[in-house]
Amino acid sequence: MNPGFFKDVFESTRCGILTIDESGRVTAVNHLGRSILSLAEADSGPIPCEELLRNHPRMSRMLLDSLHMENPPGRFEIDIEAEGRPRRVVGGTISHVRDGEGRREGAVLVFKDLTQIEEGEEQESLKERLAAIGEMAAGLAHEIRNPLGNIGSTATLLKRKLSGNDSGILALNNIVQEVRRLNHTVTQCLEYAKPVNLTYRPLNLASLLQEVVEDVQAKWPRGGVLVTESHTGGEAGPLMADGFQLRQAFHNLVANAFDAMEGKGELGIITLLEPSGHKFAASDISGEDNPPYFAVVRIRDSGRGITPEARERMFFPFFTTKAGGSGIGLAVAKKIIDSHRGLIDVESEPGRGATLTVRLPYPGGPIDA
Repeated sequence: MNPGFFKDVFESTRCGILTIDESGRVTAVNHLGRSILSLAEADSGPIPCEELLRNHPRMSRMLLDSLHMENPPGRFEIDIEAEGRPRRVVGGTISHVRDGEGRREGAVLVFKDLTQIEEGEEQESLKERLAAIGEMAAGLAHEIRNPLGNIGSTATLLKRKLSGNDSGILALNNIVQEVRRLNHTVTQCLEYAKPVNLTYRPLNLASLLQEVVEDVQAKWPRGGVLVTESHTGGEAGPLMADGFQLRQAFHNLVANAFDAMEGKGELGIITLLEPSGHKFAASDISGEDNPPYFAVVRIRDSGRGITPEARERMFFPFFTTKAGGSGIGLAVAKKIIDSHRGLIDVESEPGRGATLTVRLPYPGGPIDA
């Protein structure tokens, strides 16, 4: 096929396209992409990503970080600004570029200007519908909790009137357990529906993770899971974050790992400081969008692993592969990490466990740096 055809497709598509190689250098940008990002035509040829996108550091950070991730961000929306132009909303996706033998050669960013949709009547109507659905779901959850509470209380009272190993007691025990499970699911649904309002305070991440592990271990037979915790990368100061919200997020992630191992196996938790891999001007160091470091938490379990199909959907609400699972815990965890402007990545193969990596923006650095 004529090579010029592919160039025509590249330039004619109704999306912006930008590609980088494994070293983080931009190899191609189509015309629409330059227009959306306000890039000059003079910026051509291989050029470092952070240099070409110096006015769009968040986009540069996502692209470069995708080279260190097993699954790059499937969907994102960010605000961009350019001198002399109003704020705009850009949405897109990042994918790895691989050759015919599956070797990764770089990454491609496909994006569109969503400003008109974001600000138009269609988006406003969508927001209203989503808000109505959220209110309806919250109302249904409250209505369900009341009869659940009555059922659970009645079953408990009936148990007290029976004695011995009566089959009725076994049935009532089952009712009480199911009521507790449903009530837990309803509570998680309410948590997911609520907006995340963050209260930032200094936080010792290692201490928080230790408390989370102790909480989760208390619900499983003692000694069934060997837990190892370590910290590398230099002594770090406190992380500015919402400790209550992050505690819930990491609790859900660690509990999911215990479930995957069915309470027996090995769990490794590593915390470290990781340079973001970008070059920053002195004025950028304190900016939320331009952290020179990430506080990184890796949670590795020896469980049954995750199939590629499940990995694509594991953070979707109500998606679960566990019998009796609600499919809310991981969705809530991702929502909280996203609200902290963090990233979560998953590496896994069926039968070989899974590693979840959480990266949280850390504007400081090692104390001894």
